[in-house]
Amino acid sequence: MLRLDPGSQPSVADALRRVPFTLAFLGAMLLANALSGTVSGQIAPAVLDARGIGVDAIRDGDLTRFVTAIFLSHDLPMLLRQLVFAAGVIGAAEWRWGSWRAAGLFFGLDFVVGAILLAAIALIPHLAPLAGVTDVGMSLGGFGLIGVFVASWRHAGGWLAAIVGLVAAKYAIAPDPVADGGHLIALFAGFGAGVFEPRRPGRADRAPAVRQGLGVSSDQRRKDGS
Repeated sequence: MLRLDPGSQPSVADALRRVPFTLAFLGAMLLANALSGTVSGQIAPAVLDARGIGVDAIRDGDLTRFVTAIFLSHDLPMLLRQLVFAAGVIGAAEWRWGSWRAAGLFFGLDFVVGAILLAAIALIPHLAPLAGVTDVGMSLGGFGLIGVFVASWRHAGGWLAAIVGLVAAKYAIAPDPVADGGHLIALFAGFGAGVFEPRRPGRADRAPAVRQGLGVSSDQRRKDGS
């Protein structure tokens, strides 16, 4: 009978030591939402107005909103969902890529996608009614990380289409134009980052099959970069 060597399996303490960024992020979420009243039910309106993000909200010029909005939630059910989502997605990214790269990808994608989303709302007349929406949450960075993951999977295009279908189904049931639109932008931004990420020496090519499908070979990418 096969016996597992207990020493070959990482302990809980060892596993937690591999995800310090995730633990710090979850702790910051809990603290921020406790101070903003979310843990008691709903975020305090004054905190949402001062720390959330939206087209009208950023007219005050306070760009720290891009950071503070990440750690907040509208209400307790959303906070619980976001804690599970953050633990799973950010934790998986940190376990796979390490703390610095996971943090860089998460925050980088969240900031870039947030800016793209706000620009779209501000510049597209059909979306003008959304300018007054002030939102919070970490899901843009989370969906961005999912996109990066999907780019490295076999049959990446099929998985991407399936996730887009799930977002569309959610929109049909409970539409939230700002959040759902942001999730799609983040998913595709992360997917693009995963597909076209520059290859580093000593690291296996991440998504060769996807690039071949797009007509971009690894050899051509190396030539272009040389």
